Amino acid sequence: MSFSASQTMFAPTDPDAWSALRQHAARVGIMVEGLLHHTDKAIVAAGSRDGEPVVVKLLTTDDPYWIGRREHELGVYRRIAADPPPVVTPRLRYADVRLTVLTRVPGARLADERHLTGDVNGRSVEVVLDTLDAVAAWLPHPPLPEPIADYHGRVDAEHAAGQLDDAGRAALHQLVDASGDTRQVAHGDPLPANLLLADGRCAIIDFEHCGRYLPGYDLALLYTIGAPASPTLARAISGRVHGHDLTVGFAVNLALLIAREVRLHAPLPDNAQKTHRLTALARLRGHAADLIRQAPR
Repeated sequence: MSFSASQTMFAPTDPDAWSALRQHAARVGIMVEGLLHHTDKAIVAAGSRDGEPVVVKLLTTDDPYWIGRREHELGVYRRIAADPPPVVTPRLRYADVRLTVLTRVPGARLADERHLTGDVNGRSVEVVLDTLDAVAAWLPHPPLPEPIADYHGRVDAEHAAGQLDDAGRAALHQLVDASGDTRQVAHGDPLPANLLLADGRCAIIDFEHCGRYLPGYDLALLYTIGAPASPTLARAISGRVHGHDLTVGFAVNLALLIAREVRLHAPLPDNAQKTHRLTALARLRGHAADLIRQAPR
């Protein structure tokens, strides 16, 4: 994950992790300025190196999944350096076994929450969607990997988990077949916190899930976490899907992403926020079912 120059810094709550980050950073000439983010897998700070604002991230987990995600992201940043996409992104400055150093890009987050809680103004929506369109048009060589290598397998997994009924499973298999080998570059995780707005443009950060997907993946993810609260965003995404002829891929991605969000929320403690989000996801699931029925086979 990368962060913008304008993000708030926080007081460290884990002295050992903070000390480890500062020591690693100092070895490569980085002056750490303040904590930006700390999870159970990494600690991230703002700093500077030779006068350049940077973000430093120390991987603190030995979980093979997150080690693999980090290696994937480093590969994407190296591809960005060799064959830049037509959007503003951080650039990789240094990486070793645990430490990643990236340039800091300016901008304010579209929102801090994973799920939007209010409408987004039309100008911001258009800038964000233009950026995602530009990512989709990026054709690096050799091609990026496919994070979902087996869409049929993903459909079957959601069916087995109880997230798809038999009819939904069969319909999605038909749409995946209809899509053939068509794939499109997507950022893979365009959450509001990864979209930084400044001076009429949008920078995009955090490339752990970047790769080639069925067309419309980024639009489907942003729709899943943003459409219930932002009718402006919902209308704009629907317009892009129709205008770019993305209905088939968008419908498949939307159905699978809604299923994932429901699974992520299911084990959370029962409260008003969980109830609200599951209700919103149920409405989205109905919309996805309509799209699946209407999509050409």
